[in-house]
Amino acid sequence: MKKQYLLPTLLGACLWLAGCSSNNSKTETTTSAPAADATDTTGAKMAARPGPNVQAVTLPNPGIPGFKFPEDSTVINGWIQNRDAAKISQHGWGIWTALSSPTPQRLNGDTLRVYETWPTKEEVDAAQQAAPKANLRAMLLQRPTPRRRLNRPRQLFRDPDFRQGLKARAKVASAHAMTADSQEDVFESVSYDPVAASFIVQNKLFWASTLQGLIDKGRGDIPQLPREAIAIKPVYEVVPGGKRGRGLYQMKVWTGTTSARIPFGQEKWSSCVYVDTANRGKGQGQVSPGCAPATPATTYNLRDFVHFKLTAAEAAAMNAELDPGTPPVAYAGDYAILVAMHITTKEIKRWTWQTMWWAPNPDRAPLPSNPGVVAQRPAQLVGAPRHYAMAISYQMIDPVQPFAGGQSVGQSIYVFNPYLEAGFGPGTFSNSGHLREPSRVVTNGLVVVNDVGVRTNCMSCHAQASFTPFAAITSKKMLPLGYLGDTYVDMGSPKFKGRLRTDFLWSIADMASAPPDSLK
Repeated sequence: MKKQYLLPTLLGACLWLAGCSSNNSKTETTTSAPAADATDTTGAKMAARPGPNVQAVTLPNPGIPGFKFPEDSTVINGWIQNRDAAKISQHGWGIWTALSSPTPQRLNGDTLRVYETWPTKEEVDAAQQAAPKANLRAMLLQRPTPRRRLNRPRQLFRDPDFRQGLKARAKVASAHAMTADSQEDVFESVSYDPVAASFIVQNKLFWASTLQGLIDKGRGDIPQLPREAIAIKPVYEVVPGGKRGRGLYQMKVWTGTTSARIPFGQEKWSSCVYVDTANRGKGQGQVSPGCAPATPATTYNLRDFVHFKLTAAEAAAMNAELDPGTPPVAYAGDYAILVAMHITTKEIKRWTWQTMWWAPNPDRAPLPSNPGVVAQRPAQLVGAPRHYAMAISYQMIDPVQPFAGGQSVGQSIYVFNPYLEAGFGPGTFSNSGHLREPSRVVTNGLVVVNDVGVRTNCMSCHAQASFTPFAAITSKKMLPLGYLGDTYVDMGSPKFKGRLRTDFLWSIADMASAPPDSLK
């Protein structure tokens, strides 16, 4: 059975870990928006609404003792400085528990989780185009008949093979597919919480003219998002439903990383599980080595995954993203199962970074998670969301380096999502059409090169997020900055001169930039 995978997303490419700069505590300033009601444990300030509208909700209080959102930056920076991995993990789990919690709202028969009520980048862009004529609150917070819009992930366009043509694209797509017989593809759709979405619209941050205007005024940064801001990239895989879904669905699963400096995408994974949409599975942590035939112990249920059923419109939109001549990958009645999610919050100057992926045995999650992270899972995390592993980091390397003026010297911190970054090779991080930079860390006098997906850190990659003027690109005076593997990024580096930093969000830079193929 062929497998595909989609992504209602959040940022550009990446991974995650623990840290923020040492000069980022008491002197750190961020804008602020009203916080979620601390007494709300059901889905934030909202009520179930009849009709087709979906009301976007702020992050609720999940009722976890000691968890607070947004947390004060001085507190989080203290965790980082003190290497308090337990506190950092507790915080990451609190965020995941809150945003994956169910709301009273339903869409197409499915109960919506908090994150599923948030506007996509397309909806944010539509609201920005309509402003000031439209009622922004209605457009962003009361979304009329929303449809999950899934696109090809932006990061694949940074791979030179993907940009060279259909045959090469099929090769790259297969590296990100779930099984050897898959033809295509990954899809994404960036989403923001209501605070971040409203801020982007109000400041017109998806407009190139806005960003160019800031550069013309001598600015080096966009206005900083409020500390309540959240951006996410959920990643889904399509499981056949209805008459197409009879039988079991084979799914390759992550059982651990490699120490080799190589791309390590799904085509190299050797273990599988099986998904039963009729919920008759007995799986409790076992996998099938070598993808051997299914047994009750290696068969899991649809209810073990966060999931939703595709409508005809959603399936058609996915299929429209494929290259000409490619067979459809989705049909009405198929299921989209959540296999991964990147999550970033603006609680500290360089944002917090945590990433989730589905695991057969989340009690023994392999690297890039670890037993210390697993041990902090709260009792309030229940149901399908408890079946996900987490990798987390709030810094680029260890020891933590300052916001500017530091060095890439110390220990690498590898935190990535197996379903997103593991398949990336050196071409993703030093591809043509972008400024080439090394991704490396000097450890005990030795240079460690981090130019593959399993050696990445999302903070390092997103530190590069910036807008480069079109005139500078077309005149070849300047190349856009590209993605990086794990390394220290000096936010005061001369490389940012003439560019506009987009507050660690590639999605803002991408929405305001020309289509990637125009940079061939």
